[in-house]
Amino acid sequence: MSHTNRNFVIAYVLLVGLPLAGLAGVLKSGHSIKAPVAIDGTWNVDSTSLHTAGQSCDKAVSALAASSFLISQSGRNLTLTLQNANKTSGDGSLDGTSLNVPLAVTDSQMPACAAGQALVLTGTIQADTDRRSMSGLMWVADCPACATMRFHAVRQARTQGGGH
Repeated sequence: MSHTNRNFVIAYVLLVGLPLAGLAGVLKSGHSIKAPVAIDGTWNVDSTSLHTAGQSCDKAVSALAASSFLISQSGRNLTLTLQNANKTSGDGSLDGTSLNVPLAVTDSQMPACAAGQALVLTGTIQADTDRRSMSGLMWVADCPACATMRFHAVRQARTQGGGH
């Protein structure tokens, strides 16, 4: 084999063979990775209090919870935005079918007992149906006078359309 041919074979192995071997290794190691469940979109909420009415924060938490919310998702990370007047939002995470999101609440949205504290939303996604739903709890962190709210949400159907 001539010197030129040998150099060509070496270059070919380095420039083609090694990247293909690397690609095969990445594909083999990642074959068992599963994408997280898709939960992005608009969700309609129906909430009811777990505690008796009349507690100081019930109305405020109910007003925040009894609306719809928008979830923007990138892998396991998500941003949840309540569709209320203040567009209350927070960044959270999705672990399997469980999500946890602390929401930043402004002082004007909550009574004195909960002002400046986080509103925490946890939920479990029912992903085995055609129409995704979520059940969970919403409460104000570190506010014993505030009620824990149970909620159920259903993701709105996506509109069919093009151009986007």
